[in-house]
Amino acid sequence: MSDAKVLPSLSVVITTHEQHDALQEHLPMVLQQDYPADFEVIVVDMNSTDETLSLLEQMAKRYPCLHTIQIPPTARDISPVRLALTLGIRAASYDWVVLTDANSQPASVNWLSRMGECCMEREATEIVLGSTLWVGGKGWHGLRCRFFHAWQQQLNLSFAQKHGAYRCDGTNLCYRRSLFLEHRGFADDANLMMGATDIMVNRHSRRRNTVVCLHPEARMLQETPRYRSWWNEERLFFMETRRHFKRSLLYRMGYLGRVLSVWLPTLGAAMGIGWAVYRHHDAIAIAVAVLWILYNLTLTYSFNKRLKATGEHFPFAYIPLLHLVPWWDGTAWLQWLFTKQQTFRKKAF
Repeated sequence: MSDAKVLPSLSVVITTHEQHDALQEHLPMVLQQDYPADFEVIVVDMNSTDETLSLLEQMAKRYPCLHTIQIPPTARDISPVRLALTLGIRAASYDWVVLTDANSQPASVNWLSRMGECCMEREATEIVLGSTLWVGGKGWHGLRCRFFHAWQQQLNLSFAQKHGAYRCDGTNLCYRRSLFLEHRGFADDANLMMGATDIMVNRHSRRRNTVVCLHPEARMLQETPRYRSWWNEERLFFMETRRHFKRSLLYRMGYLGRVLSVWLPTLGAAMGIGWAVYRHHDAIAIAVAVLWILYNLTLTYSFNKRLKATGEHFPFAYIPLLHLVPWWDGTAWLQWLFTKQQTFRKKAF
């Protein structure tokens, strides 16, 4: 374990709304972190009507490091999520703020220690991206959610290491409070319902100020979305969030190239085989098919090798799901295209 003198003091900020059961199950693991420096946990409640506040009051008696904030019910011109995050970050006692969710819990009591070590990795570090492992989830829906999350996460984290983060998972994110205040928080997109951490990181992450933390003890475990409607809504807001990113064309084309690199070889193989069969060139069709199979074997190996860093693994039979990713993105884009823009703006609870 690192010496307490070299680890920064941390403020953990958790936003919640009607999540009494999730907090009861997951919050104790956050409060019981074995962290050698000072840390506090700030839970910002978005006007829950369940027993959330009562639970937090009981926990505060046992854990002095726990603090609770409730957002004003009459707040205007800012989405509840962004307001909750803003209040939590502004109330933080320390410059390093760790953002996570109520339905997640650390994989280890050393979660904060590992993230804190990464905060001190470089003097210029202002953002630390941790990994999140989705757990649970049954049937085709659960598999699809876990697979898409795993693919998206390995893509984003590997891209962040070389170029700065294009987007992030707000379930496991360290961010300097001073950086947040310097850029006026969410002032530029205050009324957007979702995508707060994605947009924040996209606009301010650079290679020199961003560190990726892949230590197994630094993972967060999060519940896989249980309902199809939940996942579809996540994908819909995923598309809307992307519209508000502000990066150079070259940077965005580089990211798009990473996305399409999985799908285009399969499309090319299908076209090649179709052309060869139409022209009665059976040998060419067989050769293309063999090359495509070899490509998939290589893809399986490299994909699972990258996934080891985040604790996920999929058998070979599931790897063809990669070729469905553009289809899932395409259907989400079509849904977004015919959705009223007001859907993505502030709604009061």
